[in-house]
Amino acid sequence: MIVLDKISVTFGKKDAKVKALNEVSLSVSEGELVTITGRSGCGKTTLLNVIGTILRPDSGTYELCGTDVYAQSDKKLAQLRNRKIGFVVQHFALIDNKTVYDNVMLPLKYRKGENISVRKETDILEKLEISDKKRAYPNELSGGQRQRVAIARALISDPDVIIADEPTGALDEKTGEKIMDILKDINKQGKTIIIVTHDPNLAEIGTKRVFMNDGKIEKSFFVGHLLDRG
Repeated sequence: MIVLDKISVTFGKKDAKVKALNEVSLSVSEGELVTITGRSGCGKTTLLNVIGTILRPDSGTYELCGTDVYAQSDKKLAQLRNRKIGFVVQHFALIDNKTVYDNVMLPLKYRKGENISVRKETDILEKLEISDKKRAYPNELSGGQRQRVAIARALISDPDVIIADEPTGALDEKTGEKIMDILKDINKQGKTIIIVTHDPNLAEIGTKRVFMNDGKIEKSFFVGHLLDRG
């Protein structure tokens, strides 16, 4: 499903250059729940941005669902991102002047005129236990409710992959545990999920766990099965 090969990303110029990713290779199979951990500045979020097609690397190749990502024009890449990837971020990224319903439906705005088979937003909101908040605005919700809205928005277009950057980082421990349970349930239904986190409890839900250090993957293993060690 996802194959990254020797991905490198450098930020800055001349003496201020920083190699955020150094020939990183990673494969993710359909239905996996991957957690990516490592100390701050190790390249976790940069890697997630590459996977999300938000950031083009300096070198390397990326195949997503059989498509050569970097052979696509910016327009085609935006379409690929909209169809294949759902995003969940730490601070929710909701639009304050739009209702829960409008925030959730936002990814479909860019797919007008297409015959899209998606689950009804009411079903998704009910599963996430926020159907009664459909007409509410983000500032009327708790942190946990806002993150549920963000997850609903990521699911609405039925993407192949959900990527989440610190999805429990802005939440208290109890609420964070509820979000973890939601992500595990989504994965059990067959959805591929990739999570970047500092939270050791969240990291442990991964069926595949990746540890990064200084822009490289230090080790990567399925639970109970070591795959490689760098």
